[in-house]
Amino acid sequence: GLISVFCIIFFATLTKISLDLVIEMGSNYEDLGRRCYGTAGWSAVLLSKMFYAFGCLVAYVVVVKDNFGSALGHLCGVHFDEIVVTLVLSTTVMLPLCLLRDMTPLSNLSLVSVASMGLIVVIVLYLYFDNPDDIRQDGGTFYENWLEVRPGLLSCLGTFVFSFVSQHTVHLAYESLKPELKTLKVWKRVSTCAIGLSTFVSLSVGIFVYMTFWDKTGSDLFDQYPALPIIDIAKLLLCITMLLTFPFPFFTCRDMMIVAAIAMTKSRREPTTEELPQDNDLEAPLLSQEVNDEEGMEADEAEAGEVEEQETRSEDPGEDQLPAWLLAERQLQLPQHIIVTVTLWAITTTLAIVAPNLGDVLNLVGCATGTVIAFILPALFYFRLHGYSHTALLLLVVGGLVGLVGTVFSTQQLFADASG
Repeated sequence: GLISVFCIIFFATLTKISLDLVIEMGSNYEDLGRRCYGTAGWSAVLLSKMFYAFGCLVAYVVVVKDNFGSALGHLCGVHFDEIVVTLVLSTTVMLPLCLLRDMTPLSNLSLVSVASMGLIVVIVLYLYFDNPDDIRQDGGTFYENWLEVRPGLLSCLGTFVFSFVSQHTVHLAYESLKPELKTLKVWKRVSTCAIGLSTFVSLSVGIFVYMTFWDKTGSDLFDQYPALPIIDIAKLLLCITMLLTFPFPFFTCRDMMIVAAIAMTKSRREPTTEELPQDNDLEAPLLSQEVNDEEGMEADEAEAGEVEEQETRSEDPGEDQLPAWLLAERQLQLPQHIIVTVTLWAITTTLAIVAPNLGDVLNLVGCATGTVIAFILPALFYFRLHGYSHTALLLLVVGGLVGLVGTVFSTQQLFADASG
């Protein structure tokens, strides 16, 4: 009803405000956390980005599981096992894309995803107005259809948050702008257009699907429609979008894991008090009285230069000081790259296969991690750098309440659906 429309617009607006605050504060997200709260802030950003990206991965595989096998089976007139089809697609499409080291080869795939989503919107609108096989159902009164707040709203708040969270890639988007366009004023126009387009797509699909099925509308978009060829095509388009989008959060999740491993390695290498050399060990033998003052000064300068060089190397390690399992900065050696990639892929695929439905995954991910990365952390960072702000307080309160209450209810719903 209207409460859902309000939630979509409300969380879209908050996300746009949050994106602008993050860019206004400067630095990338991890450095911003370190600048505000040191290691604790850096760790909070790292963990929230990693877990949110991981949740996205599970959700994308769930979409493929729920739609691809049934759509292909209807079009071909053959029954396909959904789990087998998911495993085949995940192994032959998702895994090879995830084995890439960076996103450069995938730069053109975003156009395919945008085109697919545009076609899906067109299909939904066509089905509503054409009404094949009388799929539109009769609703109740105006109050029941639009004003009534039904049970389950609190457990669904995460889906609204999940739809717009993009703080984990906001600085990548900002850095992609031309140098002359990297201003806060230009960025605010960019964020307005991007969030506005996402809101339009969400409302277009959501409202017309809702007006087709009213109170029987579920979280799996196309499962409510009868077996029509155009619906099967829409399902396949949605799955193609998920298959091609999957590597992007995968790279983020893997990158955060590598950054965490590097930080742990560096912390182990830091010498303890007992390991630090004593002053007596650094004392050079006394020079003979015959050594003149100039030679002594040269020796002191050489020693100071060597110490300074050692400190510089310890603060800014070069290629030869990288851990043996690193090929370059944030790039693993091939064996470790394959092991980490395959392990992460296997875990996400397994969790997606056993997940009850897409709605449960979206709700839990949005409430538990989306609120942290989108609302709570930006508000706390703004307080630290600029002091009190009504806007930052609104982000913090909404993020805290939705994160706490929504996580509890969505977790209960997840276990209820899994046991039922």
